[in-house]
Amino acid sequence: MEMESLWAIAWRWPTQAWISTGHHDDDPEEVLSARWQLAYESWQRKCKKYQLPDQQLEVSTRIARGELAEPGMFPYQAALLLHRRQGYSTQCGGSLISLNYVLTAAHCLNEAESGQIYLGSNSYADAATATQIFQVHIWNFNVFPGYLGFAGYHDLALIHLPHSATPSTRVQPIPLALDFMQQSLLQGQLVSSSGWGALGDGTNDTQSPEANLLHYVDVPVLEQERCICYFLPGLVSPQRHICSDGREGRGSCQGDSGGPLVYRWHNVSYLIGVTSFGSTNGCEQGSPTVYTRITAYLEWILGETDLQSIE
Repeated sequence: MEMESLWAIAWRWPTQAWISTGHHDDDPEEVLSARWQLAYESWQRKCKKYQLPDQQLEVSTRIARGELAEPGMFPYQAALLLHRRQGYSTQCGGSLISLNYVLTAAHCLNEAESGQIYLGSNSYADAATATQIFQVHIWNFNVFPGYLGFAGYHDLALIHLPHSATPSTRVQPIPLALDFMQQSLLQGQLVSSSGWGALGDGTNDTQSPEANLLHYVDVPVLEQERCICYFLPGLVSPQRHICSDGREGRGSCQGDSGGPLVYRWHNVSYLIGVTSFGSTNGCEQGSPTVYTRITAYLEWILGETDLQSIE
C-alpha cells in the first residue's frame, strides 16, 4: 500500500490525538505529513511494550494449520469465483446471511464485473459437488459506501442473489452477530474461521491435494490494543474491526478473503466478522487476522437486505 493511502486513513482516524500546527495557511500536505508523524510516534510509544516485528498490510485469507471440514459443517459458507475486467479471476469466500444475500469483503469486488457463487460444497468452486450455483453480475454487487478501495477500511459488501437459495442440510443462512458480540466482550473466547486454500506459508501448502477443500480453525479473540500494535497506525479500528490471535500459527492466510468469522453462543453460530487482512510476515508467524466487525455495520446490512431487526 502506498503511503498516501495510509495518510488517508490516518486523516480519518477518529481516536488519534491529532495536534494542530496552529497555522491556517499551512500547506495541506505538510499538515497531513506532520499529523501522520505524530500519530506514528504515539503508536510506537504505546506499542513498544509488545516488542512486535514491523508490520505491513496484506490481504490475508486462507486457513493455516486448520482442520478439514466435514460436509455440511458450515452450511452458510459460500465460494466466490470473481471475474475482473482485466481478464483474470480471483478467489474469495462469503457467508449466506439470508436466502437472497451473501456477505463478503468489499475488496473482493474490486474491478469485478461478474462471477459465480457456489453453495453446499466442501470443494472450492466445484460445479460437480455444489448443490447450488449462482451467476452474478456487477448490478448484484452492493459495496459499503464508505469503502476506500483497499482491504481494511469499511471492507464489506453484499451480493444480491439473482434468485433465492434453496435451504437444505448443506445450505443454511447464518444469523448475524448480536449487539454484545464485540471484541472487548469476546476477548479470549474461541471463534471459528473457515475457508479454502493453503494450509501454511510454504509452496507445497498451496499445491496440496487438500488445498481446495474447506478447512476451519478455532482461535481466540485477541485483545484490541495488541492487535492495533501489529499494524501501522490507523489500519485497525477498535470500532470497526475484530481480531483473532495467531500466536500459535493458526488462522487465516492468503487466498480466501471475505470468509466468515463465527462465534458459537448457546449452541447457535453467529457471524461476527468478515475476513479482511493480515500481515506480510506470513500466516504461521504469530500475526493476527483482522476481520470487519459485523456489529459495526448491522444498521447498513439490515437496511440493504430482507433481514429483520436483530434482537
